[in-house]
Amino acid sequence: MITVSAEELQKFTQDAFIKVGLNKENSRLVSEVLIDADLRGVHSHGVQNLPRWARGFLKGHLQKEVKYEDIDEGPITVIDGQGSLGVLASDFAMNAAIKRSNKYGIGIVGVKNSSHFGPAAYYTRKALHHHQIGFCTTNGPAVMAPWGGKEALLSNNPFSYAIPAGDEPPIVLDMACSVSARGRIRMMARENELLPEGWAITKDGEPTTDPREAVEGTVLPFGGYKGYGIAVINEILSAALTGALFSFEVGGISKGPAESELQKHEQAAWGCGHVFGAIDINRFGNGENFQDRVAYLSRTLRDSPKAKGYERIYLPGEIEVELKRKREVDGIPLKQTTVSLINSFARDEIGINGLEAYCNN
Repeated sequence: MITVSAEELQKFTQDAFIKVGLNKENSRLVSEVLIDADLRGVHSHGVQNLPRWARGFLKGHLQKEVKYEDIDEGPITVIDGQGSLGVLASDFAMNAAIKRSNKYGIGIVGVKNSSHFGPAAYYTRKALHHHQIGFCTTNGPAVMAPWGGKEALLSNNPFSYAIPAGDEPPIVLDMACSVSARGRIRMMARENELLPEGWAITKDGEPTTDPREAVEGTVLPFGGYKGYGIAVINEILSAALTGALFSFEVGGISKGPAESELQKHEQAAWGCGHVFGAIDINRFGNGENFQDRVAYLSRTLRDSPKAKGYERIYLPGEIEVELKRKREVDGIPLKQTTVSLINSFARDEIGINGLEAYCNN
């Protein structure tokens, strides 16, 4: 493991995105999304995605110059992502949802013609600063078979909720509908690690613990048919409601050899959709007491009797909050394979210094 500060990693990542053609402000935003994921321990959505996202801009698959306009015609609207990285439209859309919630009590903003938006909780947590509940979901390229099938027709369709909890850490749920994110499986393939049983099947529909076979096959939904059912709902919200493509209509995921997909994958303009929502808790009858009640719920759950083998009960998002606090002080640990991946891209493909040139230690 190699430890780097968030500031060092942010500067390196931001310089990389500027080098491939993003303006300074968009480079800062995209970099912040990746670093925030690594700070919270969600490395599948962290800087390991830098080469893939940057190649999308470098090779012209993603639009570099985009401008979004928010026309306030009520609490609900849809914006066009304009074929760029989903982060750019998603940040704009979540801010627009919060603005509508302040005015109307609720705001819902859909996005179409978009692509990968990174960790969902990055957006929903924005609502917390306004004492609102945040929600979002997305679809993407098909990587998951329907329950009982073997052909990838759905994305893993992640979703997130963020709920303020007074003097307790906010409740933040961020999860995919698959047992594991595909990005985590790619990381395990680079580390030559085996998958737990029940995570994926091969392209022939056979169970596998080989992450490279999983990359060429499909991931499986969590909880069997229950995770599959939630994925279908999120597919409808993300695509049918916004006018975006369904996951099986989206391109952009390589079906070639696993090793090539792992090392040289580039982000495409998928044409997928997202939905972002914000709710003003003060518009409800219990608005004044809401956060106190959520805090009480958190303490009750955390302080309840522990099962054998467990020393602590965590609330959703609590581990990530504590990791971020620690890593903002101590730095972010990155695996050598991740550092090698981003260094190789930086030096060989865009001609900037590797990460170590940005580090003081």
